[in-house]
This record gives sequence, C-alpha cells and structure tokens, in this order.
Amino acid sequence: MRSMFMLLLMGMFIASCQKEIDWGVGGATNQLLVKVVAKSGANDSTITTYTYNAQRKLIREVVVALTGGTAVQTELIITRNSAGIITQSVLKSPGLAATGIDSILTRYYLSNNRYASGVFSMDVMGFSFTDSAVYTYDANERIISDQHLLKSSFFPLPIPIPILKNVYTYSADGKNLMKQEQSAPSTPGGPLAPVSTQTYTFDTKTNPLLLLNEAIILTRPDWFNANNVLTNQFASVADPTQNFTLDNTYRYNAANKPDSLFSIRGGQLTTSKFFYQ
Repeated sequence: MRSMFMLLLMGMFIASCQKEIDWGVGGATNQLLVKVVAKSGANDSTITTYTYNAQRKLIREVVVALTGGTAVQTELIITRNSAGIITQSVLKSPGLAATGIDSILTRYYLSNNRYASGVFSMDVMGFSFTDSAVYTYDANERIISDQHLLKSSFFPLPIPIPILKNVYTYSADGKNLMKQEQSAPSTPGGPLAPVSTQTYTFDTKTNPLLLLNEAIILTRPDWFNANNVLTNQFASVADPTQNFTLDNTYRYNAANKPDSLFSIRGGQLTTSKFFYQ
C-alpha cells in the first residue's frame, strides 16, 4: 500500500481485440493473462483487464467494479524505459477526479540497478502532499521493506514524517511472499507501531502474473509470487473486528495456470474466471 493517505483517496474495458483468447481449460504455457472477471452475490462484479508491451511487460491495468449498485473504475498506467525498467506509474479514477485530483503520478528512482525509491506529489484543498517510499533489500535482491515518508504543508513539521512501513517475509526458496507486516503512527510524527499482519499459503501451480520486485513498488504484492495464494489470513492490531480469512480454491488449465477461482471470505463466495491470449 502506497500510504494510508493514498488509500483514503483511492477509497473515494479495455475492449480490445480478443482473438485467440482461451475461454476454457486449455491454454498454452506462454499465453498472458488479459482479463479476470469476478462475481459476488446477486449483482456485484469486478472486471480487471491487463495490457502488455511488445516485450510482454505489463503496462496497464484497468479495474471496473460494480458494488452495491455503485460503479467504480481505476486505471493504472505503467511507463517503462527501453530496458523494461518502470520509470513511472499513473493512477486515474473518476473518484479521484471528483475530489479535484486528475491523477496520481509516481516516479521511481534506481540505484545500483534496482528500485531505490518511489515518489508522488499532489495538492488537495490547497495543501501539498509528497509521499516518498524507500525500499530495502536482502542479500538476494528481494525487497524486504518499504518505508513511506510524508511531507505536507498540512502538518507544521519541517521534515518528512514516517507514516507507513511494510515488512515482507519470503519463503525459504524466495519464490513466494509469506507474510506482510504493516506499521503506522497513531498520531502524525509519532513512532511507528504494528497495525496489521497478513500471512499466506500457496499452491504449487503457476501464478499467471509474475512481476517480482515490481509487484512491491506497484503495491500489488500478489504479483510477486511464483504460485497462487490458497489462504490469506489478515489480523488487525488496531481493530480485531476487521480480522478475516480468505480461502481460495482453483480450477487450472492445461498450462497449470488458474482457469477459475472460488474465494470464500466471511461466508461470502466470489467466483472468478481467468482469460489468456
């Protein structure tokens, strides 16, 4: 997660040619995930579409959701250089536009051939906000933490203040993200304290969207994993009533990638269908 402030802002089709899409349980190993359609309850649905460049690198994600009769849409545009490195991302949504924010532009900076930081700035109601994420790596070049610092004219503090820290724990073979621990201050400028923990288990099949460290900087940790999440246990230190367990059951195609998914959280069933081309 980019920051608590960004999450609050976020709270507020690609109908391209679909030839050669696998609509069933077949599928070649080299096909890319292009769409996921999820349905929950009688009327709620989410359609997520993905676009790639000529090098088969992800460059766009569009999410169109209908929840409780309310339509929500977000678009993430990813810019890469000639080497495939992400240089910036742009988040757009009608919800942001309604608050006077056209988009959120995040720029990424490299050091020693790896992502060192990500920075986005915006003005809201006459106040400036700049969020800087600094990434820390282990000896195997995996991101093991990101700390977010906020500088804003809204707070009478001369230096950036810590507002969020994520700590990531990986499996012994380094292929899957097993735990994400989050800390935040209870008051602006205060010390970081544990907020929540998410722990995961995995199947042994192929994750259809694998981005490794890019998944962390794009705040899409599920995209890091080589395999697919079977369970996600969320524990909130701040509010235990928010605790939940998500259980996933998959049906796989011939390429050992998900063809369909059945997710249960709090007795609510969500079914998802995966499309490749």
